[in-house]
Amino acid sequence: MRIWKPKNRDDLRNHLSDPLFKNAYFLMLSSITSAGSGFFFWLIVARFYPAEEVGLASAIISAMNFILILSLLGFDISLVRFIPERKDKMEFINTCLTISFITSLSLASIFVAGISIWAPSLSMIMEKKTLLFLFLLYTSIIPLASLQSRGIFAGFRKAEYSFILMVVTFARIGVVPFLTIFGALGIYLSYGLTSLLAFLIGIFLISKIITYKPIPTVKKDVINEIFHYSLGNYIAGVFQFLPNVILPIMVLNVLGAEQNAYFFIAWSVSNLLVIIPGAVSTSLLAEGSYEYEKLEWNIRKAMKFTFVLIGISIPTIFILGDHILWIFGEKYAEESFDILRVLVLGAVPFSVNTIYAYVKRIQKKVKSIILVYGGISILTLVGGYLMMLEYGIIGIGFAWVLANLIVTAFIFFHKKLI
Repeated sequence: MRIWKPKNRDDLRNHLSDPLFKNAYFLMLSSITSAGSGFFFWLIVARFYPAEEVGLASAIISAMNFILILSLLGFDISLVRFIPERKDKMEFINTCLTISFITSLSLASIFVAGISIWAPSLSMIMEKKTLLFLFLLYTSIIPLASLQSRGIFAGFRKAEYSFILMVVTFARIGVVPFLTIFGALGIYLSYGLTSLLAFLIGIFLISKIITYKPIPTVKKDVINEIFHYSLGNYIAGVFQFLPNVILPIMVLNVLGAEQNAYFFIAWSVSNLLVIIPGAVSTSLLAEGSYEYEKLEWNIRKAMKFTFVLIGISIPTIFILGDHILWIFGEKYAEESFDILRVLVLGAVPFSVNTIYAYVKRIQKKVKSIILVYGGISILTLVGGYLMMLEYGIIGIGFAWVLANLIVTAFIFFHKKLI
């Protein structure tokens, strides 16, 4: 099957109008835009604010993002999977948003109440009432904006709206230089303000798709239908997130801060390739939920499309990776390049594993999803620790590739894709 070799404008138009490809492109653009927004935001912050204020603000934002992850509850996946099936779409959406809001507000309140125990360095949140109010507001609203972008619009096959929300976050770059008088509060204010704006715009965009009012709702039948599915995807999401959290800490404790810096930058750059199978698979999830009878056909398209993009990206990084790393400094170009080349090789089996997991999400087989991401996570962490002792940071790259290859082998020899 030919994925994209346009002979003329009509051929190109047909490719871009295919919902699987169109939404995948917009989801990739959304992820890249989000990453770019964060990169330039912190670049400007570092130039305009004292290092101490940057450190405080980044710690507050990290705490907020941690609560964000816990508050999604797997609803981002459930929204994509169940929106096509539900007739009561507004009640379904509002139930997910309401439960996520209650969860995030509760977790934020617990965090603030015990801040002297687990984060005494952030006690300024309790001391400054304005910051306390903003922390509770932003932390409870940002998960809803994330559910709009990653769940609702993907579920409606309107990923271009997700892209619009990500573009909105770029406004923080223009705001933050003018709030230096407020110190860390100014950084945090500008960071969360655009997310709040994106959420409000998201409500308007939803209303362009269906008749919609953001009314707090908790429907028992919705909870009963999606609880098991959401919980399984939530657990799988935690496993998927673990290497991002634990590996830098592991490298720091074993090899030291300098080696961790080289590893972290290589890991961050290699994660850009993960955007490709993630976006294509999310689009596949939406298509499979709308037209299950075409699932096998769409899987083939998704696989070939993913490997076309991966096949272009890996050689590019092998050839130009040191120049990309040079943006962070000459030392990074020297020390991070080898592990970067190893890490990107893992994108091939990771793509297979991701598409397989999303097929199981379409089929509502959550046990298989947990096994995939749990297997990758555990094998990477255990193998990474053991191989790091022998080979240094490049050992983690070997472990990441090997972990994904083992899971891929398990899929092919013990499971069927359909």
